[in-house]
Amino acid sequence: MSITISELPHKEQGLFRSALKLYELRQYKKGLKVCNQILTTIPNHGETLAVKGMFLTNLERKEEGYEHIRRGIEINPKSSISWHVYGIVNRVDFNYDEAMRCYEEALTVDSENLHILRELAQIQTHKRKYEKLVETRTKLVKLNPTLTVFWLGLAVAHHLVGRYDLALKVITTYEDNVKIDPNMASEHPSVIRFMVSEILMYKNWLMELKGDHQQALENLKEIRSRVTDITGWKEQKANLLLKAERREAAALAYQELIERNPDNDNYVRGYLACNGLDMACAEDAEAVLEVIGSLQQQFPSSSTLKFLPLTFCEGDAFVKAAELLAKHALRKGIPSLFTSMKTLYSDKAKGQALGRLMEGYAIQLRDTSRFSDSTDDEPAMASMWSTFYLAQHADYYNDHESALQLIEDAIRVSPDTVELYAVKAKILKHAGDNCGARNTMDFARQMDLKDRFINSKTVKYLLRDNDIDEAERVIALFVSDEMAPKVQTIVDMQAIWYMIERGNAYRRLGDIGRALKQLHQIQSTFDAYFQTQFEFHSFSLRKGTVRAYIDILQWEDQVYTNEVYVAAARAAVDCYIELHDRKVTGTPFVAIAGEEATRPLTRNGTAKQGQHNLSAGVGEAKPAEVNKDPSGATYVDADDHLANALKFVEQLEKSSASQAETHLSAFEVHLRMKKYFLALKAINAIKAINEKHPALVPAAARMVAGMDADESFAAPMKAALKGQLAKAFGELSIEATIKAHEHSLPFALAGAKGLLALGGEGNTASAKSTLLRAASASFGETRTLDNLLAAKRLLEKIGASEAELAGFAESAKKVFSLATCF
Repeated sequence: MSITISELPHKEQGLFRSALKLYELRQYKKGLKVCNQILTTIPNHGETLAVKGMFLTNLERKEEGYEHIRRGIEINPKSSISWHVYGIVNRVDFNYDEAMRCYEEALTVDSENLHILRELAQIQTHKRKYEKLVETRTKLVKLNPTLTVFWLGLAVAHHLVGRYDLALKVITTYEDNVKIDPNMASEHPSVIRFMVSEILMYKNWLMELKGDHQQALENLKEIRSRVTDITGWKEQKANLLLKAERREAAALAYQELIERNPDNDNYVRGYLACNGLDMACAEDAEAVLEVIGSLQQQFPSSSTLKFLPLTFCEGDAFVKAAELLAKHALRKGIPSLFTSMKTLYSDKAKGQALGRLMEGYAIQLRDTSRFSDSTDDEPAMASMWSTFYLAQHADYYNDHESALQLIEDAIRVSPDTVELYAVKAKILKHAGDNCGARNTMDFARQMDLKDRFINSKTVKYLLRDNDIDEAERVIALFVSDEMAPKVQTIVDMQAIWYMIERGNAYRRLGDIGRALKQLHQIQSTFDAYFQTQFEFHSFSLRKGTVRAYIDILQWEDQVYTNEVYVAAARAAVDCYIELHDRKVTGTPFVAIAGEEATRPLTRNGTAKQGQHNLSAGVGEAKPAEVNKDPSGATYVDADDHLANALKFVEQLEKSSASQAETHLSAFEVHLRMKKYFLALKAINAIKAINEKHPALVPAAARMVAGMDADESFAAPMKAALKGQLAKAFGELSIEATIKAHEHSLPFALAGAKGLLALGGEGNTASAKSTLLRAASASFGETRTLDNLLAAKRLLEKIGASEAELAGFAESAKKVFSLATCF
């Protein structure tokens, strides 16, 4: 028979309460002693066993801790405390689904426990269980209708579901019935004013979302004196006036905003909309240009007003607008002129027009020191900056030799300008000379040792040249000597650009273990980005910052779409596939030794024994982490590499399903796992995104070959899948596909990969023949540096002879004459 807390002797009840207090104070060892003291007297007290397990999990004895908690629940399955404890430890370990189940079990016993309901609401928000969240938040409001945070939580829950009318009703009811929140009484008056302001602006936003713009405008006028976010109030006013079709008043409101910040393009677009104009509409171009021209006269220093006409003007109007911006930048010596113009180069005509314009300026400044329409001499450096622009222009069009000549001309004029060397390094990188690029960027770094940006660029270029040790030395220059080991500090700072470049460098060097370690660190970093939001589920409501909180939730929903994460996830899949393939072929990869395990690492990177750090997003003290696997042997020696790859694939399918490469990664994994229906699903997804994707036919052909070789796969299913592939692609001939796209190197590369995957001497020979002619002129502009390097790597993989590789390098150098990477 189980004993509840109320049935404990008086002394043990006091001890039990003190144990809970010690947990709140994070004094886990003392709490454990108290639990043991109770259990000495009553060894089968389920709730004490559960609490003891909670202490053990926080003392890095997780398995033992979980065992105690489960035993406590087994003894007293109707204890809300035990289930609550089980939910807490699961939440701390990010097992949110299990934690949610535990909290729900606890509520079946104690349905009105505010602590449990509040924590359950946080988890439901975190897991985006919005319908259940509404139910939980409603219970909280009913149980304690005096707390502002509960009312805001319920409003947000309705908002997230999309029921803006109910969210508005909740806020209105709160205003009408709750005058003073007891928890706000002790706050500073300025804090209270801010919270009230945020709640009022949130209420107004809900009116807008509901579609009642007139009501929102009237409300906005009423709350003006109580709002502290003046800029936000003015933006909302202009927005609502425009939506309410009160264009004249909206124009005045946007005019006022532009006066506050003429470089905010949203204000300019809103002002244009008040005049019935849209920059995206070609018919409005002339009128839009006239309006922006009048704004330029009022705000001549605004770079945004100078740039916007370039996004929609064509022909002579474009050139005229470009002249205004370019002359200003050349006179002021603005190095970022090409960077700001680069987005325009997607329009071929605009890119060529900019090139002609800058060439004309370069000649005028060189010959006369002035522009053709000016009588005054321009600054002496204006000519150099025009040459600087032209170097980047030539580099964009892959004319690397001309680009280098131009940048050298600029360097001769101004040898002390760091930006010139940075661009020279970029040109060399694009030309395939990674060694020259890293040396040039390092030269620029030494010109200004206090420039963190150039230091980081140098590190990136060193890693591109696979010089990991030197890269570590250089990046450590900007890390305090008190933080050691310094490389771990960079990881703790979540420098994802460094992790991805370092991981790619290890991949190129063939060290799959260390590459995977870097890629998993990126995964951990993005997981931390996502998990950190957990604390904001309560913090933002307490502070009343509801609008920012909803923005955070929306941002977090997209966090895994970041291009660095996507690249890292795909690279990790490729690494695991390589490990799997090598194991299957009898040549398993062995982790490369070379680094010793370090002592415990705290969050600031120190290695002092006995220290503790706070785990992100939870708050309890944790022993410092130990880097026991510097070589990544854990990943290399994993039992199931495909299962590990599948974890990355599943995340990619959630966040990047619109990208064909995501489904190509999925196909590679599912085919090797002999999950043919999922492999077909991946092929169909690729085709839906791009029916002319180079990898489609090779993938289908490989799938057919895989099914034919798999005797365990049922014949009727095999026939059905083959029929679908035949219907979708007809004849599945990789060589025929390569021939049909004889001018496309991506098709040649995809075909070669497919042939190599199929195996056999004939297929290998055909693939080699295709790869050896990758630099041939027939492939035209598809002979990019990345494609040629991919061809080289495949040739090395299949064991091409030194003579064959030398011949390939010679032909590739005809395309990239400055390259040293072949």
